[in-house]
Amino acid sequence: MKKAKAALAASLMAPAVALAFESVDTLPWPSMGRFPAYPAEASRPTTFWLQGGLMHDDNILRLEANEQSDTVGRLGGGIRHEQRVIGRQRVVLEARADYYDFQDLSSLDHLAYAGFADWRWEVGNKLSGSVLLGTEERLADLSETRSATKTMVTLHRASADGGYLITPNLRLRAGAGWSSSERDDRADPETDATSLVIGADYLTPLGNRVGLEARNTDGEAPADADVFGTLVSNDYTERELSLVVGYRLGTRLGVDGRVGRTKRSYDELPSRNFDDNTWRVGVEWFPANKTSLVLTYYNEPRSIIDVSASHVVVKGFSFGPSWAPTQKVVLSARVLREDQKFAGDPAAVLAGTTLRDETVDALRLAVGWEPQRFWHVGLAMDRGERTSNISGRGYEFTTVMANVAWRY
Repeated sequence: MKKAKAALAASLMAPAVALAFESVDTLPWPSMGRFPAYPAEASRPTTFWLQGGLMHDDNILRLEANEQSDTVGRLGGGIRHEQRVIGRQRVVLEARADYYDFQDLSSLDHLAYAGFADWRWEVGNKLSGSVLLGTEERLADLSETRSATKTMVTLHRASADGGYLITPNLRLRAGAGWSSSERDDRADPETDATSLVIGADYLTPLGNRVGLEARNTDGEAPADADVFGTLVSNDYTERELSLVVGYRLGTRLGVDGRVGRTKRSYDELPSRNFDDNTWRVGVEWFPANKTSLVLTYYNEPRSIIDVSASHVVVKGFSFGPSWAPTQKVVLSARVLREDQKFAGDPAAVLAGTTLRDETVDALRLAVGWEPQRFWHVGLAMDRGERTSNISGRGYEFTTVMANVAWRY
């Protein structure tokens, strides 16, 4: 059950379409217990890793014409520490940093980092929760900037939640969260969101759950100037009511997801409002001890600091198998599609111009090899394209990458 849960969590957290080394970073290594045939190595309170890799991309800036290739080197490492402090209280700390070196477009060289601290608290047998602080800095999505000018994005988040077991089968929970994102190329760069959530879950002795969740989010964003120079507020309120499910059938099948209704209302330009059914579902099935099939399917509005629109309606899926013929080798394939409707673009709404509607398709092939304990060697190829209703925004790309990591 823990294997399926860990693998499914990784598939849900990973975006369907991403740049850089994600194809090798998300390989389901057999030594980590990702397949029923191979037990996971004993966990340690402290884990750290060092890694280095190379990536060659034939269209690094994601342009439709005048494509430019480049080779990117990565060198980095990280550490994770988990410790029980007092009684049932546990603290999890994790940090990583990676330096990216572009061979030709050296203006894009940068250091990316991420880290978080999570206090997982318990009071008695019925009350538990967590308090989390996290931060991240990375390069803005090159498919959006489409420029050799370095644009960095900084993200901060904080959350606190708790749940109370009224009975062994009924749990009530509540939480609050805050997030902030900034781009260093904007005069008013900060976008903030605060959210409150309440929920109730029915739990089974096997750890399965089904419940209802209500979420309210208030967002504050910088004002955008339209083509006529008018300033438009991007502040919004978003409400969501969802059915949430977590189901495990032994170590063979895991399902996690939410299905509900989401309504986003803007203070200005209500024609940007969103009101529709939304969902995010992940399924992992192990038809054999050495084989897994993973499906992620979603439809949701997103506030993405990388794009100019105040929200993007994103519908997509990823699907593919992984196979570990031996304890040292794993092969993985993924087919990805994401439809992006830039319905929250205030400039396009005011000007009455066509809203962006784009589709990204990609194929990922990856192989991982553990030549000896603690060493991970990954090779991958990504092939993809974007089609757009806006002239000049389509592209095609092929990326090949290799990465060597030592994890202890």
